[in-house]
Amino acid sequence: MFGKWLASLFFGALLVGVLSTPNVQAATTVYWEGARLVKGQIGKIEVLKPINLWEKANGKWQFVRVLKPKEQYRVYSYDGKQYGLGGNLYVTNMKGYVLYKTPPQEKLKLVNPEWYSVKRLSLGHVMSESSVVMVPGVEKSELEIASARGKQHVYKFEIETGANNIGIETALSNEQVLGIETVLQQANRADFDGHFVLGAVNGDYFKDNGSPTDLMVHNGEIITTNTTPINERVIFGMDANGKPLIGNPDVAMEMTINGTNSHMIHSINKRRDANHLVLYTPYFSTSTQTNSLGTEVVLTNIQGKLNGNGIVTGTVKEVIVGVGNEPLLPGEIVLSGHGEASSYLQQAKVGDTVQISFQYDQPGWNGVQEAIGGRYYLVKHGIVQSFAIAGVHPRTAIGIDQNGNVFTVVVDGRNPDHSNGVTLNELAKLMKDFGAVEAMTLDGGGSSTFVVRQKDGTLAVENKPSDGFARPVANALLVVYKGQANEVKQLVITPQEITVWAGGTYRTLGLSVKGLTLLGTTVPLQQPVTWTSNAGTFLKDGSFVVAKRPVEGTITASSGNISGSMKVHVVTDADQLVVQPKEIYVRENSQQPLTIQAFYKGKEIVVNESAFSYTVSNGLGKVENGVFQAGSKKGTGTLMVRLGSKTATIPVTVGIPETVLLDDFEKNSLSWLTSGANYTFANVLLTNEVAKNGKQALQIDYDFSDKTGVSGVYVVAQTGITLKGHPTKIGMWVYGDAQGHWLRAQIKDGSRKRYWIDFAKNVDWTGRKYVTADIPADVQWPVTLEMPVRYMEVNEINKNAGTIYIDDIQAIYN
Repeated sequence: MFGKWLASLFFGALLVGVLSTPNVQAATTVYWEGARLVKGQIGKIEVLKPINLWEKANGKWQFVRVLKPKEQYRVYSYDGKQYGLGGNLYVTNMKGYVLYKTPPQEKLKLVNPEWYSVKRLSLGHVMSESSVVMVPGVEKSELEIASARGKQHVYKFEIETGANNIGIETALSNEQVLGIETVLQQANRADFDGHFVLGAVNGDYFKDNGSPTDLMVHNGEIITTNTTPINERVIFGMDANGKPLIGNPDVAMEMTINGTNSHMIHSINKRRDANHLVLYTPYFSTSTQTNSLGTEVVLTNIQGKLNGNGIVTGTVKEVIVGVGNEPLLPGEIVLSGHGEASSYLQQAKVGDTVQISFQYDQPGWNGVQEAIGGRYYLVKHGIVQSFAIAGVHPRTAIGIDQNGNVFTVVVDGRNPDHSNGVTLNELAKLMKDFGAVEAMTLDGGGSSTFVVRQKDGTLAVENKPSDGFARPVANALLVVYKGQANEVKQLVITPQEITVWAGGTYRTLGLSVKGLTLLGTTVPLQQPVTWTSNAGTFLKDGSFVVAKRPVEGTITASSGNISGSMKVHVVTDADQLVVQPKEIYVRENSQQPLTIQAFYKGKEIVVNESAFSYTVSNGLGKVENGVFQAGSKKGTGTLMVRLGSKTATIPVTVGIPETVLLDDFEKNSLSWLTSGANYTFANVLLTNEVAKNGKQALQIDYDFSDKTGVSGVYVVAQTGITLKGHPTKIGMWVYGDAQGHWLRAQIKDGSRKRYWIDFAKNVDWTGRKYVTADIPADVQWPVTLEMPVRYMEVNEINKNAGTIYIDDIQAIYN
């Protein structure tokens, strides 16, 4: 019985609509092999041999049950190993155990037309795409792509480099080369008035100490130089004119003392190697981190900027031999040499003038203002590059299109339920699809991060990093807006659409209005809001008098010279009434508040309570101001609610007993099913061995022996029992086995929140005992009894076997 019920449940309600696409109209009803083909379905499986059903929750696999031969299930996804059945349920593809079938393409097109009507990229079909213009010149997009490997989620920033007040900048973790920090932290530090961060992605690959691998330039100053060989590195940069660059530049540096005796500088803010001369700035760390085997020269009175095609001069403040680890102070530079370079630096004397020159080996990079390193050149001069490098991972990339505009891309991975990830070759083709004539990778894997400015002005990570959290990284690339953004550009009304009943007067429609700046942040309105509409009249007290006839119109809010509008539908009929509760079950002379919702074409109607009319049969009571008032007469009848031509009728019972029997396990007993966790054996059956009343009771057998974790055997109601009225307790007779286990029940309230209620923390008795469990006072009615019995054990030393019996489950109202 349990197998048939669960199969029906999974094949039906749980699996319908699991995979949805926004803004897609409902597909035509299509049948395939005797069953309805539903949206998002890609095929089905038939079980050939018993096989495990698994649930994936919080990244962990949990056994659900064993599927039986001939059972069939809809399939919504396949990652090469697991068939996704919806609701985070999966079956492993084991040869000979399941048979997979896929519908004809013409049927799939009818059910999922969006798969075939939207564009196709090299990576696969674009199943959904949403785009938002953050400010003029910057657009953010998110795409879900159905690739051969499964789902792919792609995030993209498109930046028009010539747009006003738009910039692309680098950011450094903690403002120092050594150490790491999340992209979000770096972006938040760079976000301030007049310099608003719109978004950010992770930057260069980095070493264990947090040092970026290759060239980094920030605000026209070289922060680090290259370590990767020329044929293995690639650099993104922005020149002084705002032109983007991708290439593999290097910078040559040399110094002189008092204008003579030049010497090569090997690197900036890198580890000092044998016979190397390294230039250190306060960007590196608090000190040079060098050992005592060298010489360090401190320069002060710095003139000029550390950049290509430039010259920096300084005055020797100190010459320190055989000490190392010299402090790095603001406004100073330290030149540190080892071996031959150490001997060279010892020629310097306090007061000497040191001149340092910089020259990129590619003239186009001279004076570059921002630069950040990467690794793989994906698209070079319009040609997609090929890589003999295996591996499917999350990736971050940046590209330049033929118009000189820039776009960044993050592809999530390592999460089949969300996104599988891509190879380098797939990423290169994707960047070409997006229009890149030049493109390169930034760091990827767990480092791939996509930070976006939110509507409330905060910054947040919008992708799903593969570690489950944003990984700290060495540096980042920011998209910034460098203008003022506190001026209100538009008014936005919430909700954006409303349906109202004709002829009514409403003191409030529940509307709110806010002023939005260019960046989408909310600011207080400086001037009062005026409301107008062509579908009714706003009175001086703010009330809205609706037109008496059906009309499609607008409601407009104005503040100063800024305004915003929303749609309003005026209707005179409804196509659905929903009354809560679905049944009135009360004592004499008591009250039951009613909640009535009216709908027209699927949209809820805002309607005054006075627009409804009510009819109560058999003189059982009346309705006033939306509340059913029972009389002194006991009996049963109906309440009919009318709005326009639409009616809804619910049963009414006035006069209820102290207790109501839910199941006595006799001839007309409900269907009870077996479930549980971490058990060796569990079974539920009707028996005539032990019964409190009548001939039958419910027998529950269990064996928790040798099981770890929380063990339990559960009695599951096949359809659930909706409790009438508002009982305060659940009661039942229990024939205990004195094994000391925990006896509970599970209920679900009207908001679908589940509660576990306790009959006994310790079943320490043998024989019959009447037990009760309190229904929490804060539940939302109606309440459904899903599991009258959850017999559990949490103590590892008390795992054993036994049998208990249940009879006469009751709802208690006193």
